Amino acid sequence: MVQPAAYTFIYRFMANKSAEYPEGYLDADVLKSFFSITGDTPENFQWKEGYEKIPDNWYKRAIGDEYSIPFFQTDLLAAALEYPQFLDVGGNTGTKNSFTGVDVQDLTGGVYNSKTLLEGNNLVCFAFQFAQQAAPDILKGLFSSVTKPLAQLNTALGTVLDKLSCPELEKIDCNQFSKYPGSKGSC
Repeated sequence: MVQPAAYTFIYRFMANKSAEYPEGYLDADVLKSFFSITGDTPENFQWKEGYEKIPDNWYKRAIGDEYSIPFFQTDLLAAALEYPQFLDVGGNTGTKNSFTGVDVQDLTGGVYNSKTLLEGNNLVCFAFQFAQQAAPDILKGLFSSVTKPLAQLNTALGTVLDKLSCPELEKIDCNQFSKYPGSKGSC
């Protein structure tokens, strides 16, 4: 059963907004489309890799009701307090139920640790800074030249990070992911 904090986070993020449902409408078909799941019941659900998509006839939030950084931060903290495992960074090491965490302190060169992530804006700072560090590798798969999109992302994130007074994360130690079979050693 999905609990309130997790449901709020998922709902705000994925619910379809329309004139008929201004607060949003989220059903199993919408969720299955986002995650490329087929089947009618959990027993026969199947995931088809690479077919994840925004559902047909799906609308963004109304202007003036955007899912903003403060909404994201509030939802993320509420979900993290209720379900701390949502914040576990790591992955399976090649077998079923073999989740192994990454030490955030090792990953961030000591800038953050499991205790400081829940202080002030640190959790959001870490999420944005991690995304910023990983962006060049992610963008390489989307653009022939990453220079312009990376500059735009860095400008936008720089503005946000300055307002949040984030501790400076100089680099991510991507070697921390080498124990995961699906990792390519970069992040």
